[in-house]
Amino acid sequence: MRRRVLGTTGFEISTIGLGSWAIGGAMWGGQDDAASLEAIAAAVDHGVNWIDTAPIYGSGHSEVIVGRALKTLPASRRPLVFTKFGLGQDSDHPTRSASRAEVLAECDASLQRLGVDRIDLYQLHWPVDQPVEETARACADLLAAGKIRTIGVSNFSVAQLEAWRATGVPLHTLQSPFSVLRPAVASEQLPWCATHDVGVIAYSPLLRGMLFGTWGRDKTFPSDDTRSAHKDYSGARFQRHLDALDELKALAASWGLSCPQLCVGVLLRTPGLTGCIVGARNVRQGSVIASLGVDVTQEQADQVWAIVGRLQTDLETISPASPR
Repeated sequence: MRRRVLGTTGFEISTIGLGSWAIGGAMWGGQDDAASLEAIAAAVDHGVNWIDTAPIYGSGHSEVIVGRALKTLPASRRPLVFTKFGLGQDSDHPTRSASRAEVLAECDASLQRLGVDRIDLYQLHWPVDQPVEETARACADLLAAGKIRTIGVSNFSVAQLEAWRATGVPLHTLQSPFSVLRPAVASEQLPWCATHDVGVIAYSPLLRGMLFGTWGRDKTFPSDDTRSAHKDYSGARFQRHLDALDELKALAASWGLSCPQLCVGVLLRTPGLTGCIVGARNVRQGSVIASLGVDVTQEQADQVWAIVGRLQTDLETISPASPR
């Protein structure tokens, strides 16, 4: 598996990492702990060397499961652990807040759940109302205390990245949503990060499972799965996405690739992108995600973007309530 250095962190990470939002049972409905542990073990066995989690995933349960997985692995095989702060740890009542006291307390709670002495990458989950200087200085204190190794932010605009940089506190990474169907950050955030040597981690590179290419036309989501309330996962907009997926799958097959391999491979060609987080809920998915970091050609990428362009044009004419 290919690896890249994550900004100025010095970490050499696999281009694909394991996302644990599903492992915590948040957003995707119920999840079996044994299956989660098997997914983590399979991902590590196949070359994944980092896992991204957060206390808000399952009200701390995701971090607990990651901690249990770490205990089963020898030190030489343990993945780097990235977690977050700034939403609290109650998944039913998330609160965007990162005062100094909250940042320090959340870090201690995460260290305990994870069963580690130091967090490899500590990330502000979303922008908050507190002055950026207060949040940044709290992170700097955690860095100096040895409780974290590096600092990241998530879902930041360029203006917010500039504001953090102005504090003088190191910023090592940005985590943002990025997929071939949601490529907005490629135009602003990625160039900024490339200029300032900030690593970039893409989340939802398969658009919350859609780009795995396994869904049928009758796919639905249970009420406790947040995709059930999203405009692009039902009705005419969902069906138009599935039309595009049929094109992408056919294109991938013509080159001997799977749909997710092609779509993630296209992302990894983007200057400034370090790696992609892909979720896994069982041993099969944990085994598969490590194979997604393939090389694709510019010609292949151009054909993917052409399909995406047609999709985006059509979506502009389809309202969320439109029938098929």
